[in-house]
Amino acid sequence: MSGAAGPDIPGLEFVRPLGSGGYADVYLYEQQQPRMNVAVKVLKRQGLTAAIRRQFVDEANTMAQLADHPFIVQVFRSDQTADGGAYLVMKYYPPPNLAQRAKAERLSVEEVLRSGIQIASAVETAHRAGIIHRDIKPANVLVSQYGQPGLTDFGIAGRGGHAEDVDEDVGVSVPWSAPEVLYGQSNGDARSDVYSLAATLWHLLVGRSPFEQPGGDNSAYALMPRIRATPVPTTGRADVPVSLERLLSHAMAKNPDARPQTALELARGLQAVEREQRLPSTTVVVLDETGRSAVSALPQARGADDHDRTSVRAQAVPAAPAPVGAPAGGEDDDEDAPATISGGVVLGVLALLVAVTVGVVVWAVNRGGDDGQDVAVRPTRSQTGAPSRAVDYPEQPAIDARPVAGGVTFTWNYVGAEKGDFFQLRVAGSEAAVTEAEVVTVKTGSRYTAEAAPGTTVCAQVKVSRSNGVPSPYSPIRCEVAG
Repeated sequence: MSGAAGPDIPGLEFVRPLGSGGYADVYLYEQQQPRMNVAVKVLKRQGLTAAIRRQFVDEANTMAQLADHPFIVQVFRSDQTADGGAYLVMKYYPPPNLAQRAKAERLSVEEVLRSGIQIASAVETAHRAGIIHRDIKPANVLVSQYGQPGLTDFGIAGRGGHAEDVDEDVGVSVPWSAPEVLYGQSNGDARSDVYSLAATLWHLLVGRSPFEQPGGDNSAYALMPRIRATPVPTTGRADVPVSLERLLSHAMAKNPDARPQTALELARGLQAVEREQRLPSTTVVVLDETGRSAVSALPQARGADDHDRTSVRAQAVPAAPAPVGAPAGGEDDDEDAPATISGGVVLGVLALLVAVTVGVVVWAVNRGGDDGQDVAVRPTRSQTGAPSRAVDYPEQPAIDARPVAGGVTFTWNYVGAEKGDFFQLRVAGSEAAVTEAEVVTVKTGSRYTAEAAPGTTVCAQVKVSRSNGVPSPYSPIRCEVAG
């Protein structure tokens, strides 16, 4: 990397180099007050342009805007060096990052699912703030000493757009990029970030990017046509469930419209695989569109025979802002601040009593369960100060298909079926056409046969609709050839 030592920075003591990128070097420093290690990203002086400097400033502002999220690397400050350069002081995550780990070992399915849900939380939060990452890949996911992922490198993050908006100074990481981005049809949006996240999870399972050929030509020019036209390969691992293979393939569909449309939808699909495999549930933590309310998808309290359920809860955040420049808490800090209580003292006391009672009951129920997990459930409130109700979302269904004479029969199942549930299918002759297909409603049963000529491909996906009007996410798309 350029330069054996980093620049002199007030309040920081240089320790050692950490790595180097296209336009910046990263060093380990020790902050003196309070004493702790920090990572410092310093712009290289060689080839420095106004566009690169602007990109660096944008990265600092973007990461600072998202710094409260537990799975996004925190930025403490940004400033200029004495010689006119620029630097960014961030939370230090010790090596290895996920790219280094995937090169040295195959990550377990459980860890990949957990990390995927947590990273998707970070990506969804960025999207709700209007920010597209555009460079999600294993090397940009750091891991804290407590095993928590931290998404970093928002250097080419943007607001999305089409080909005419592409900045000539913006590059992409080809092996994990969506085809529409590689071929200039889009400057990136939520669906291209979903693609990159799925490609990253595939990489973590296999140890290489999805379209890399061991021993073959894996240059950018060789990879691009494969990414555009070659079907997503399976991982080849016997321990990877078929449902996860299908979800990753769905999320890396060539047509952006055929993918999960949000990172949250992908996270829910990963949670469904966790439930199917009877793995511990991973929480989704996102922010709402105002940036003021924390929303978590938490498993409800359950006894030994109950199924997992998902609730979405909104929690008010104190109105007083944090002091400017104050470091954000780490992954293991308690991120849930006390809810603001409006109204008189009597209402406040009553609300507190109700919250404590519910908390004790939920804690007792979970202690009595057979899965050994204690679920921390905190009282939640709406922005008006009134107790909020959890919205019970149906689970994302799993869909299967088999050929029959003159068509294809689709069947599905899901956790937590309730009386009055009905189903909506989208059926078409190709995966790409499914999202635009006319919706077919099935009011009873969990089976539908689509008529088709022998040898014809039929694709479908299904969602659960509840009598209260709340739907599940659509299932992954499933295709089969008619008998």
